[in-house]
Amino acid sequence: MDIKHRISFNMDDKRIVSVLLEMGIDTKVVELPGNGGNLITILIYESDPNWDKTVKLISNVKHFVVYGEGDQYETLFSNNEVRNAEWLRLISNFEQGYPQPKALWPLKQQSYEILCPKCAIYNQTKPMRLAKEPHLGKKSFMSLIWTNELFCTSQAFQGLAEMNARGYEAWDAVINKTDQVLEKVHQLFIPNITSPGVLGKKDLQGINCPACGTIKYYPHMSGVMRIKREAFMPNTDFLLTHEWFGHGLLAWREILVSNRVAGLILDQVWQGVRFKVVEVV
Repeated sequence: MDIKHRISFNMDDKRIVSVLLEMGIDTKVVELPGNGGNLITILIYESDPNWDKTVKLISNVKHFVVYGEGDQYETLFSNNEVRNAEWLRLISNFEQGYPQPKALWPLKQQSYEILCPKCAIYNQTKPMRLAKEPHLGKKSFMSLIWTNELFCTSQAFQGLAEMNARGYEAWDAVINKTDQVLEKVHQLFIPNITSPGVLGKKDLQGINCPACGTIKYYPHMSGVMRIKREAFMPNTDFLLTHEWFGHGLLAWREILVSNRVAGLILDQVWQGVRFKVVEVV
C-alpha cells in the first residue's frame, strides 16, 4: 500500500523549486498572470525517502496542510495486496461521456427515482441513457461522468458467467435520442446492499442532509476501508455499501467485489477499473 499525493500551492518565491528538484521530486511551475505568483505542483509518494523532508519544507506555505485543501491524494494497492484481500472496492478509472439528458441531471431524468432532491440519493429504476455508443478501445469497463454506475463488455460478462459470479445483473443501456439499445456495453447492475457497516466514520468527513437525514460521506481516499463482517450478505460476489458517498448533487454507493472477481479481472488483464482493499472485521 502506498499513498500518492499531488500537491499544489502558490508562492511568490520560486527558490523552493530548486530544493525540490535537487531531492528528485517531480515538480512543475506555472507563472500566474497579473503578479499572481507561481503555482507549484509536486507529485510524490509517501514511500519516497524524501517524503518527511518534503512535508517539512512545504509546511511553511501559508494555509497549506497535507491531506487538506490543495492536496489530492489516493491510496494505491499492489496486485499482491489485492489478491490477498477478502473483499475490495471496485473503482472505475475510465469515464466516457455524461448521463443523459445532461442538462437535467440528476433531478429530472428517467433512469433514477430521486429519493431526496436536496442530496440526490436515488434508486435506479430504468436503463441508463447515453448520448451515443461509447468507444472503449482496449478497455473492458467504463463509467459515466457524475455517476458510479459500471458498464462492461460482453467479453467481461461472459467471463463472469463462466466463473458463476453471483450478485449482479446485465442491464441494457440506451441511446437517449433514439432509445436504441447499446451494442458495445451493458450495465453491470448490482441489486444487493450491505447492512450499515463501514467503520471509522469519525475519520470520514461528511454532510448530514437537512432534508432527509442521510449522511453522505466525502470520498474515502486514505488507507483501507473497514467494514463489519456482519454487514455482508452470504453467497454473493457483488454488493453496494449501505453508506452513501459524494458531495453536492453527486451521490453513490461504493461497489464491493469478492476476491475471486478481483482475481478474474487481474488474470484477464481487463482494463478500466482498479481495486482498493477492504478490511473485513
